[in-house]
Amino acid sequence: MPLVRIEVSDFKSYRGHQTIGPFKNFTSVIGPNGAGKSNLMDAISFVLGVKSAQLRSSQLKDLVYRGRRLGKAGIEGEEDEPDADGAAEGDDDEGEGSAKKAWVLAVYVDADNKEWKFRRTISTTGASEYKLNNKVVTYNAYNAALMSHNILVKAKNFLVFQGDVEAVASQSPRELSRLIDQISGSLELAPEYEKAKEAQDRATENATFNFTKRRGIAGEIKQYKEQKGEADRFESLCQERDQRILHRILFKLFHIEEAIESNAREIRAQNKALKSLRAEQRVHDQALEAARAEQAKKRTGVMQMEKKIKKAEKVLDGKRPDLVTAEAQIAHSKRKLANATKAQRELEGQRETLQTRVNNLQKELASVKKAADAAQEAQRKASQHNMALGEESLIEYRKLKAAASILAVDERQSLETLTREHKTTSRTLGQLKEKQTGLEENRETRTADARVQSARKTEACIPLCIVWKRRSPGYMRILPRRARSLITNSPSAPRSRKRRLQLEAQANEQLQNVYAQLLQAGADKHESEREMKLKETLALLQRLFPGVRGRVVDLCKPSQRKYETAVQVVLGWNIDAIVVDTEKIAIDCIEYMRNQRIGQATFIPLDTIQAKPINDKFRSFAKGARLAVDVIQYEPAVERAMHHACGNALVCDTMEVARYVCYEKGQEVKAVTLEGTIIHKSGLITGGKSTHNNDKKWDEKDVQGLVRAKDGLLAQLRDLSKQKPRGKTDENLIGDIGRIESATTLAKDDLNACKLRLTGNTPELKKTQATYDTLQEQIAELEETINNAEDATFAAFCRKIKMKVAQEESEARLRFDNQIARLTHQSDFETEALNGALERTTHLNKTVTTEQSNLVKLEEQKEAAQEDISESENAIGVLREELTGLQEGLDEKTKNVEQALKEIASKNDEIEKSALERSSIYRKCRLEEIKLPLLQGNLKNVPMEEDEDGTQQPRRAQDFGIE
Repeated sequence: MPLVRIEVSDFKSYRGHQTIGPFKNFTSVIGPNGAGKSNLMDAISFVLGVKSAQLRSSQLKDLVYRGRRLGKAGIEGEEDEPDADGAAEGDDDEGEGSAKKAWVLAVYVDADNKEWKFRRTISTTGASEYKLNNKVVTYNAYNAALMSHNILVKAKNFLVFQGDVEAVASQSPRELSRLIDQISGSLELAPEYEKAKEAQDRATENATFNFTKRRGIAGEIKQYKEQKGEADRFESLCQERDQRILHRILFKLFHIEEAIESNAREIRAQNKALKSLRAEQRVHDQALEAARAEQAKKRTGVMQMEKKIKKAEKVLDGKRPDLVTAEAQIAHSKRKLANATKAQRELEGQRETLQTRVNNLQKELASVKKAADAAQEAQRKASQHNMALGEESLIEYRKLKAAASILAVDERQSLETLTREHKTTSRTLGQLKEKQTGLEENRETRTADARVQSARKTEACIPLCIVWKRRSPGYMRILPRRARSLITNSPSAPRSRKRRLQLEAQANEQLQNVYAQLLQAGADKHESEREMKLKETLALLQRLFPGVRGRVVDLCKPSQRKYETAVQVVLGWNIDAIVVDTEKIAIDCIEYMRNQRIGQATFIPLDTIQAKPINDKFRSFAKGARLAVDVIQYEPAVERAMHHACGNALVCDTMEVARYVCYEKGQEVKAVTLEGTIIHKSGLITGGKSTHNNDKKWDEKDVQGLVRAKDGLLAQLRDLSKQKPRGKTDENLIGDIGRIESATTLAKDDLNACKLRLTGNTPELKKTQATYDTLQEQIAELEETINNAEDATFAAFCRKIKMKVAQEESEARLRFDNQIARLTHQSDFETEALNGALERTTHLNKTVTTEQSNLVKLEEQKEAAQEDISESENAIGVLREELTGLQEGLDEKTKNVEQALKEIASKNDEIEKSALERSSIYRKCRLEEIKLPLLQGNLKNVPMEEDEDGTQQPRRAQDFGIE
């Protein structure tokens, strides 16, 4: 559609109404700068609806013509734009002749030569108005009309501005594609295209889903048809199985009935023999009652006789220690008497020696006191003489004293140092001497303790010598070492005691073995109520249903004891599961347990259980890891149940092996260590060894026998204990000897340690003493040097006043005081020792007299005790003979009672045996709802549980009214 002309009015630089054109077909607008190319392009763009931002104006009102201010000449005229930008748009001041609105009119002619007028008007306020063929329309209608003529405002497909070619050439392929879509108009159809595309995808997906669903339904139909065929075959096989079971049961019942009829005919034929058997049974019952009465009578006599024997033994046991004690006291009194006599003689000599030493010390003390008094009197006179000195003598004495103090300065300093060292060494020497004295006293004490313990050991050995009639000194020496051997092997020891000790040793050894086995088997734990109930239920189910094999824990056993904990953890809840042959038996057992309300249990039917196949690669996957099914022992018939319970679980020797399998190798398998720690398939670690772990379930079969053996051994030990004497036995005496020997050994060890410390302390004491003596010599030399210097200074002064130096007098007085104190202390010590010796002598004299009188009394007590013991032993011998006779009679009667009970039990078993199997078949038919062709009676009359009456009475074969 060609553009015919453009009409503008007050648009930009065009003042008033202007007509541009007519145009012919053209493709570009060219011309020099300032010719108005840009204003023409802006006019065309403006009338075609282009935005103001693309017209080089920020606002539409800037497109309205504004006049310029007139110059001084007042000339008004219309000038061209100074450059390509057209009018001066930056001048905000309005001159004369400024317009209020502007418009542009574009005239087009279509292919039908119809003229179209597009007009756009703007005001100074920025408002736009659109007219189409001189009619005001909206922008949308205006734009739609342009689009109908293939003029796209957004794509600007009608004009190419300056620089647009270069901009289009520099665009990316995506931008060019978008520009083409925009120019062609397909960009506006993009949302509708996307919706259509999504609808197409959904339709394709629905079609695919429906096709897949159709295929699945067809597969399910095929599978249902196959399952229906299998169900039909299964029903036919079940009917065939039921017919065969019924035929088999009828066959058994026929033969059982034949056997019962045959036995009945035989019983009728031997009716006379049966009557004799019943009579014999009644005779046995009467004999049993008589034997029981006689047994009770004999038992009463035995108990009375046992009481008498125990009473006599108690009296004997009470007297025997008195005899042993009396003999021990006699020996002890004799020894104390000899020791007291010897000590008395020693103290007499010590008393004379001490008296002589005390007298000498008193004489020496008097002499020293006399010399000290003389020295003190001389010092007093000298002091009085000094007090009488004149003033000049005192001044001279002070000057000489000051002069003497500056003499021998080095010697005085050395003297002070040595004096301090002398004091330190003196204290150390005193401590070492006290330590030496304490060690010597401790040595004497330990030596005395060792002698006391030896005496006590000898005293404890005396009763054994008295009992075994051995008093030789040589035997006394070897007794502590051979006492245990002599108890069991000495010819003088009673044979019964030797036999009792041997039986006790054997019983204790066997009991220790039984306890060790019980400890390993975990029998020390009491069964919980649930376990006991489960065992009772299992035993009942095994009696009622032949296909019940037992618990998993009873059907398998670890190949080695070290695997018990790990296997128990692997089995988990299945360890108490009950294995049955068929699913039907499991259902019947569950139904029976529910009806009887006897608890719950898990069943594993061998015919329908699904067991995962064992992965053979785990058999040699890692060193130290093995399959759980490979470390248990079981019968081939229950292999499926064991595979179901264990699966592919691994038993690993250590936790490192388990981590290697599960983590490093990444195997999703359950791994259990020997301690019970579990690494699950998910990688979690749980479990571990517990102090309450019940991993000894496989030893329960042997526990009952061990418990019975333990009870028997304990009863045997109690019987042997009753036969022991109640006095102080040889074992007690040997135990005392052992304890005394231990105390003696400890005392000797302490004595040796004390001697060792004393030996180590002596060199140190000698060294300190030598140091002390050396320091004393050095101090004496220095003091002599200092004193010589002072004597030289004071010599003339002393001769003048005729007196000695006061220092010498003070030292003499100090020596006298020390000597007096030492002699006084020694004299008091010796006097106290003398008094102690006199007191001990008096006490020993009294002890000798007392022990002599006690010895006479003890000898009398010994003779009386021996007489009583002889009488009691004779009485016990008579009672034992009577008891032996009664015991033999009791044993004979007991044997008769047991024989009668056995015969009665045998008769009852013969009567009951013929109907036992038939009753079991009736119960099975009732539980499995097998319809027997009965002539008479009903299966409901058959009880579901057996009568467990334990009385020893004749039983009758029951037919429950069924024929």
